[in-house]
Amino acid sequence: MAEGSSNEVLYPPKKRLKSAVWEHFGFHKNDQGVIQDDGAPVCKTCRKKVMAKGSNTSNLIQHLRDHHPRLHALIKPNTTSGIAAAGVNQSTVAESFAKCVTYAPSSKQAQDLNNAVAYFISKDMMPFQIVEKPGFLHLMKKAVPQYKVPSRSYFSANKIPAMYKEVRASVEEQLAEGVWFGATTDLWTSTGGGGEPFMSCTVHYISSDWKLKCHCLETLYFPEDHTAEHITEMMENMLLDWNIKKESLSGITTDNASNMRKAFETFPCVWFSCFGHNLNLAISKVLKISRVESAIRSCRHLVQGFSRSWKRKRDLHKKQEELNIAEHSLIHDVVTRWGSTFEMISRFLEQQQAICGVLVGNRSTWHLMPKDSDITVLEEVHKLLCPLHDFTDILASERQVTLSALQPVLEHINSVMLQDEEEDSALTKQMKHVIRDDLLMQLRYTTEMKNVLSISSFIDPRFKGSFAENLDDIVKACSDEATALTAQELPDTEQPPAAMAQSTNSTTTTKRKEKSLSGLLQKITTARKNRSAAASEGPLPTALEKLDTEMRLYLSLPAIDAEADPLSWWKTHVEEFPMLSKVARKYLCIPATSVPSERVFSASGHILSPQRSRLSTENVNMLTFLHFNMN
Repeated sequence: MAEGSSNEVLYPPKKRLKSAVWEHFGFHKNDQGVIQDDGAPVCKTCRKKVMAKGSNTSNLIQHLRDHHPRLHALIKPNTTSGIAAAGVNQSTVAESFAKCVTYAPSSKQAQDLNNAVAYFISKDMMPFQIVEKPGFLHLMKKAVPQYKVPSRSYFSANKIPAMYKEVRASVEEQLAEGVWFGATTDLWTSTGGGGEPFMSCTVHYISSDWKLKCHCLETLYFPEDHTAEHITEMMENMLLDWNIKKESLSGITTDNASNMRKAFETFPCVWFSCFGHNLNLAISKVLKISRVESAIRSCRHLVQGFSRSWKRKRDLHKKQEELNIAEHSLIHDVVTRWGSTFEMISRFLEQQQAICGVLVGNRSTWHLMPKDSDITVLEEVHKLLCPLHDFTDILASERQVTLSALQPVLEHINSVMLQDEEEDSALTKQMKHVIRDDLLMQLRYTTEMKNVLSISSFIDPRFKGSFAENLDDIVKACSDEATALTAQELPDTEQPPAAMAQSTNSTTTTKRKEKSLSGLLQKITTARKNRSAAASEGPLPTALEKLDTEMRLYLSLPAIDAEADPLSWWKTHVEEFPMLSKVARKYLCIPATSVPSERVFSASGHILSPQRSRLSTENVNMLTFLHFNMN
């Protein structure tokens, strides 16, 4: 019979069931109008009877799937009692029972979930109390009903310390690959809680596979006076705790504070003033020029006028839509950070047309708009600072070699960016002179610093001394450094105890072989081959001759592309330059800025927020460490 060919009415069972399949099946009524439920309902489409005793719908669903697939697709499996027949696996009794049983605290499932929650707290800088918040508990109950979330004290006193211990062991294992370390450190006072002072430390090194790695080691409570002596003691204790010798440091980068500079005068490595901090000091003097300061003040006043009025914000959004301008909010600067002032100016110039459209309709707000002369000044400031802002971001990288690029950057800033041009206004020339005179002061980069900058730039295959004032002097300095580093290594005859034991065992075995004729003949033929080889090859080259050969070969090779990774180049050429590669490993790990430590405090500020004022300083250190060192 064709589908839907009969108009005979079919009725559902007397007791209406929830399964949606009954929309397509029914029973006839007898002459008295009573439903004839004989356990074989009739399909409303093809009028065939299907056995379904006891209101079991499995056969009904099977019939629709085999003969009416379009109708079968309309049935929602979760609304039927024949889920298995619809192609969805039914839960077994054991599975259904398991859903009602809470995981034991010591079970693998519970421990895995505890680890996941601890990772979530650490990586995303969440407060411990989130595990007791109703929203989080509701989420976990829906996601894993068998899991009972432990209390906040469990995570703070047990899980986080255990995870810290595990990750610390992993970091210690990775640090063992480092030969030389560059370090950064900084001081910071929290805005949350009681305003506690902290000191951070990050280390940078080149691993055995020539990858630049960075680790945040400590963010320690520092209640003592921040004198040079206390800073030195604090840094020495940090390094000692991580089994890093001071003699393994190739450089320490900090800000220009006098206590920082004095603290590391006694360290057996070069102290570097942060390029970003130096640039900030130089540009801060530019921003204090009378005309520049006045223009920035008017821009700041405008931003404040919009930030305090939701109506102006609303109107600005409408104007942006009308003019098809990027829907960006205005930015308020931080006076001590020139980068934020630059971003405030950039955003104002970007939104200038929309801002004028908002203010022109209300005469009482005209005073907020900077004067034309101020806008001209802001445009000149923006044009000058834009490339400097880009350089700061590039040299703040933690995963790329930066110190070797500092000399080329300074050369470009001094000889190109800060040189007077004919079209420059008097104000632009004044700003350039202020930056150049301050940034290139002798006190900012001492002779020792410049020497290290020259060596690191020379040993970088992207530059190879192309920015050196005197290439011969740099070649000699690099050769002296390579010679010194080679001399520090143990001679081949001075083997460690393990090697000596192995040598003793092999000697004993050799003596046994010599007692036989074959062993004796082997000794005689080996000695003869060695004499013949020595006679044909002549005297072995000295270390200085090897170094000279390496240096001439290194200089003969073309420089690689400026966008290439210098460490990848050294990885493939380390066999050719065994002595020069030691210099590269030592100097290419030093960071050009102390931004890595400043990033630590940015994260710590989220961890030790005003809402978490009771967080202990030990937990601050552990959570900060985990945030930066967990994958």
